Amino acid sequence: MIARLANMTKINQIETALIQLDGGSFQKLADAYLYKKGYTAINPLGSVIGVDKVRKGTPDTLVKLPNGRYVFAEYTTQQYKVYGKIDEDLDKCFDEIKTGIPISNIQEVVFCHTAILSAEEESAIAKKCQERGVNLNIFGIGKISYDLYLNYRGLAYDFLGIEVDTGQIVHIDEFISNYGKNKLATRLDTTFQFHEIEIGQVLQGVEDYDLVIVSGRPGIGKTRLALECCERFRELHREYEVRCISNRGPDLFNDLNVYFSEAKHFLILVDDANRINKFEYIIQLLQHQRENQRIKVIATVRDYALDKIQKSSQLYGDHIEVELPPLKDEQIKQLVIKEYDINHPLYLDRIANIAQGNPRLAIMAAEVVKKEGTFVSLLDVTALYEKYFASIRNEITDFQDRNLLKTAGIISFFQSVDRSNTELMENIENAFEIPRGVFWEAALRLHDLEVVDIHENEVVRISDQVLATYLFYLAFFKDQLLNFSALLDHFFPHLRHRLVEAINPVLNAFDSDAVEKAMLPHVNRTWESMVKAENDEALFQLREVFWFLKPTETLLSIKDRIQEMVEDPIDISKINFKADSFVPSSSLLSLLSLFGYTDVEIARVAVDLLLSYVVKRPKDIPFVLHILTHIPH
Repeated sequence: MIARLANMTKINQIETALIQLDGGSFQKLADAYLYKKGYTAINPLGSVIGVDKVRKGTPDTLVKLPNGRYVFAEYTTQQYKVYGKIDEDLDKCFDEIKTGIPISNIQEVVFCHTAILSAEEESAIAKKCQERGVNLNIFGIGKISYDLYLNYRGLAYDFLGIEVDTGQIVHIDEFISNYGKNKLATRLDTTFQFHEIEIGQVLQGVEDYDLVIVSGRPGIGKTRLALECCERFRELHREYEVRCISNRGPDLFNDLNVYFSEAKHFLILVDDANRINKFEYIIQLLQHQRENQRIKVIATVRDYALDKIQKSSQLYGDHIEVELPPLKDEQIKQLVIKEYDINHPLYLDRIANIAQGNPRLAIMAAEVVKKEGTFVSLLDVTALYEKYFASIRNEITDFQDRNLLKTAGIISFFQSVDRSNTELMENIENAFEIPRGVFWEAALRLHDLEVVDIHENEVVRISDQVLATYLFYLAFFKDQLLNFSALLDHFFPHLRHRLVEAINPVLNAFDSDAVEKAMLPHVNRTWESMVKAENDEALFQLREVFWFLKPTETLLSIKDRIQEMVEDPIDISKINFKADSFVPSSSLLSLLSLFGYTDVEIARVAVDLLLSYVVKRPKDIPFVLHILTHIPH
């Protein structure tokens, strides 16, 4: 009942606004309205270009049809004696001397008005047209109002200033257009490639069920795949209308009631369902569809938020889930070749390395190559990230609140922060000197900026992994708002794997020499502290993570350890001389294996140490053989 009352209120607002329009404004609205209705070859004879004013002319708007005939459109905002005005305009339309067009060339006359005609008056106008073999179409205030409300909400906003809905439900072409305006988005108009197996799974799922959930990492192509599925399904089932829903924050309840109350068949794409306000409303829409309706939903969701959507979907019952895997390097290369005509193996290898299976990154890198035309432009992709995320950075810095970037950098490191995890929140407060209240206030603002996602008002995650790499780099290295030593002092070694996962993409994407130079003083301080404390276990783990910053010192420490080892001889007949890839983790061998990725001279020293090691531990020959056969030099 509340939704129905709200709908009627909007209709009343539209009708009132239409009545208040002057002639010039109404004529501009009517031209746009007819264009939407399919009268595309608009020639506004009675409108003054650039201003909302009218000029004399018959007809007010002329539309030339593909068959060479014409549509005459006449408009009026007259409220009284409107029949007389329309009858008079009709006589003018049939005056060949006045129009210069023979009646035989007029296919249709259209009237748009803001009053109400009686049935008798409409019949009289229709008869007059029929006598001359001309079609008639009348759009009065009722028809126009409901069309603006149900079908042309953009016109209602642009010409009347009335927001009929929250703008979260749109046609597929408008969705693609809006998507391209998003500050994190890449093109959706690329030729669809790969994932044919997943396409088949989704399409079969839509045939068999009313709900299909497509999950995967951010930037992996879920939206592009879902759009492809919508288009292919529509080709097979013309009775379905496709609508797309994307998050803008407000509650969706009224919008859903407005758009999907008709007795039609709908296929709905819900993009980033994890960000939709109350996905449960979508489930309710499926549960309560009428007998004369058929509604199906394809929902995309980021992998880390799949649990939330699964719980909501359990209320509906049967559905299917399809996981979208990352693209393989060869697929990334094929994408770049086809879309950007980049064929050089060196470029393709580097783009694949930057992309790491993520088509969004591949497209970003390919566009840099097409613009710059040099391989050097791909060695340090700082400029690429800076340009791609310029609007994000500007929005964060425009607030002149350093805590925004600090909070974004912290979230980027941890990937997710749970407000209810008291120990973690205390560690964050102590390590980075940011009170938890300030942290969560900044997190909420970042959520509004679509930089992070907040789930159930408890857990905050970075909304895009590529963005996470950039923000981590900004906060800890470029702007240095956060002290890298804080990570080592408070979160090492127990979060060393998280540290590796945060550092590696930064080294791969940005100026690695500059990043290493920035890290070195912090690592040196921690290194020396551990040496003084004789904390050998933690020091070994530090070397595992940061060996590339101090290769000589790390090799010397390995040499000392090997020399201290007691020989453990073994009967040579019992030695297995086949390579074994299961090299023990956190061991001297695993540490030495890392030096295969350094320059040749350092790698040779590492090989000498491997041979020294195997003299002491001949039983480990299978591991050493694996390491030696996999050195990239």
